[in-house]
Amino acid sequence: MSSNHEITDDAPWEAAPEMASNDWELAAAAIELALLGRAGGSLPPLPSELAKRIRRDAPAHLPRISVIQPKPDVQRRGRGTAARSRLAMAGWWMAACLAGVLLWQWSAAPRIAAPPLDGGAPPTLAERREKLLANDPEPVTVAWKKAGDDPTINSGKDDAKTAGDLGDVVWSQATQEGFMRFRGLEANDPTVSQYQLWIFDAQRDEAYPVDGGVFDVPVQGAGDIVVQIDPRLTVSRATAFAVTVEKPGGVVVSSRKRLPLLAAVPSR
Repeated sequence: MSSNHEITDDAPWEAAPEMASNDWELAAAAIELALLGRAGGSLPPLPSELAKRIRRDAPAHLPRISVIQPKPDVQRRGRGTAARSRLAMAGWWMAACLAGVLLWQWSAAPRIAAPPLDGGAPPTLAERREKLLANDPEPVTVAWKKAGDDPTINSGKDDAKTAGDLGDVVWSQATQEGFMRFRGLEANDPTVSQYQLWIFDAQRDEAYPVDGGVFDVPVQGAGDIVVQIDPRLTVSRATAFAVTVEKPGGVVVSSRKRLPLLAAVPSR
């Protein structure tokens, strides 16, 4: 029998009899579960009560590493025994670390993988518009009116002047956000032209209204189109809103040659 000990694939648990032969499989499973959760896999979060029990009871089952000074006769053993001891110690450390990773993954699962309580669907622009109206005590709400005979207005009515026939504007002075609602505004080709909103401010020259953002109207069936307002500057007090037809990307200063819609805020 040779005095030299070969390190085999089974050496980790052969060198540490107190370590079960399936500890390495469990450690590998811990890695796979942890990486699955971090990668956005379908790992569901543990029930809160079970997660609490795992965090509370896990320390009692994790290996405790203690360093024991070897006796002189142990120090004289062959290099194979020392290698097996180091490998066994490394195995214990790996198992402990992986168990910690898995416990962290489970405890973090509700923060990372749990879907929102409302089912995860973001609110639509129409829903956000209604929320703004409900939360702002003094929202600015004005109806669109035809500013001219622009062909982009296709309401089907020659005198679309009744409030709401063409849609309206909702604006919150407090939060500096708002939404436009359109009816009968013709779909545009973004490669040819785009719509642009202008917000007239009582504190600014009327020649230079605030750019409220460019937007497109898609081809779709009957129904309202809701667009979010995107002001480039703070608006002190809105006095009117105007929609123009501009080149793709919009302009800095509009000639207002094509101004299909206007919504004037009544003076207080």
